[in-house]
Amino acid sequence: MEAFKSSPSLKTEPDNDEYSQGSTKTPNRRQSRPSLEKNMDERISTIRVAIIGGGLAGAVLARGLLRYSHIAVDLYEARPSCREERPSMDLSPLSQVILHAIDPSMDDCLGRAGAVYTTSEVRIATGSLAGQRLHVNDQFTNGNRTVGRQALLSEILSGIPPRMVHLNAKVTSISQSSPGPGLTLAFSDGSQKKYDVVIGADGVRGLTRNYIVGPDDPTQTPKPSGLWTLPIKVPTDKARQMIESEVLDPRNPRQITWVGDGTMMQHGLMSNGREVQVTTAAIHQGSTEESSSWVKLFTPSEYQQIFSSSQSLPCQGIVKLVQSIYTISIAAFCHMQYLPTRTYASRNACLIDGAAHGSSSSASLYCPSNTALEEALILSTLLGRTTSRAHVAAALRAYDEVCRPRAELVMRTSADIGMLLSGCGPGVGLDPGRLAEALEQAFGMIEGLDIKAYCIMAIEIMDRLSHAKFH
Repeated sequence: MEAFKSSPSLKTEPDNDEYSQGSTKTPNRRQSRPSLEKNMDERISTIRVAIIGGGLAGAVLARGLLRYSHIAVDLYEARPSCREERPSMDLSPLSQVILHAIDPSMDDCLGRAGAVYTTSEVRIATGSLAGQRLHVNDQFTNGNRTVGRQALLSEILSGIPPRMVHLNAKVTSISQSSPGPGLTLAFSDGSQKKYDVVIGADGVRGLTRNYIVGPDDPTQTPKPSGLWTLPIKVPTDKARQMIESEVLDPRNPRQITWVGDGTMMQHGLMSNGREVQVTTAAIHQGSTEESSSWVKLFTPSEYQQIFSSSQSLPCQGIVKLVQSIYTISIAAFCHMQYLPTRTYASRNACLIDGAAHGSSSSASLYCPSNTALEEALILSTLLGRTTSRAHVAAALRAYDEVCRPRAELVMRTSADIGMLLSGCGPGVGLDPGRLAEALEQAFGMIEGLDIKAYCIMAIEIMDRLSHAKFH
């Protein structure tokens, strides 16, 4: 695609189509910088980029930016190590295509992290239809890969030069540099460093979001959704002792979602079949004061009562499995609802993933991995096309114009899917036919993205904004 080949400093061979799914080429590291097409004597300026947050979104973005020789990247993590809190993630075929487009060498990271190809199933958990499988179109149920988040993060970080990853590096403030353009980061040890671009991958309660949106913005105050989830991972042998071994067969790996009456259970293999990820969730109708907490506590007996109507044997086995791990108290994560963020970018800073839209704490049982990967692809593509610091503002504005509406659509649709998977879809409930139809429609809105057209649109917007600035 010519639109992508014209990026002046992409470290790939000039005839390589980086969006060809069948390509196995790995980008070369640090080629010499070519001169600009408009002026052969003018050199491309180095763009200094700071990524705040060492989770998957920040690490994937860093890998994408490393493909461009004129971008100097630093990744900052406030904790002693980069880590992911949630146990697993599911990569749809679209997510895998996007990951390849960001950096083809990350394909190998999935294999080394123990990603398991799975077939997704949705089944009814309660009532006279308990155990019945929904007939959902194969394009939404085949080709997914389930992988441990921490394992994948470790593999992705292994491809980033250690000098670019800074641990125990807590950013205490972001301010406009003076004199000169750019932003200055201040750290807890008293040091400071200047950057042309600061990217926040530090979550919805992070410093970067406060800088861009403002601490008093209405979108900073979440409301309780009434939804809680409990994700865990356990050794496969332990899980098979309590959950039917048939549904945890490594020879036929499946991710099964059990739809209850206001509840949801999900299980699937990961780590090359050595571990099982299990998620349980429910809609909690409590008082406003009680449900405003980020954590919901249960006794094992209270937890069992919540899922008492889910009589399928695997569901009852999941309850016993959770009770065997949490014998005194069970702490579930309460999801919050955020208003749509008014902007993802300022002149020199932007937000991705949870920092942009609160996806990690959103009111949804279904959190697709697409959004963060889409944002990393668009952002790395646009910044890769910047030939000077003067183009940064246009790149970030184009990123906001393209990614924010898409993310809002995905978040709304994900919330709808979450209601469907908990048996609470309006006018749908636990009716298998209606539920399958509604899920197909919702999945299609998320997975039906034409990623090539999406990138081209972002590039065209950036070019238009840059042209308007300099003419």
